[in-house]
Amino acid sequence: MAGDSRPTLYVCTTCRRAGDPPSAEDVPRAGQLLFEATGAAARALGADAPAIVPVVCFANCERGCSAAISQPGKWAYMVGDLGPEHADDLIDYAIAYARSETGAVLRSGRPESLRHAIIGRFPLHLAAPQPPLKDAAE
Repeated sequence: MAGDSRPTLYVCTTCRRAGDPPSAEDVPRAGQLLFEATGAAARALGADAPAIVPVVCFANCERGCSAAISQPGKWAYMVGDLGPEHADDLIDYAIAYARSETGAVLRSGRPESLRHAIIGRFPLHLAAPQPPLKDAAE
């Protein structure tokens, strides 16, 4: 992704929905299903789609499933309370984010299902793309 100016959507693959009981290891978690659905929605858009990157644990389990978005020169945002059914809305949000000069997308500019889903935002220097890290949870 070096030199890629598209927004990147990071999707936690280990998230469970808030209140979901632990499941067997061979049952995909809601976060994995969200990652797969978001990836499929992005591929359908072609070259204009955001990059979709899996993440192992955002440590936002109280409001899982979680995703984050960043793009060079813009604020980064974390989104929570998601499920696989939010994949298309997450892509629509990423498109609105890409069109925003700073990354700020007002509630009125987000899909209805994401109007109250923003967990927080992070300044650019915390969100600058870095090489992937091996996570302690992996």
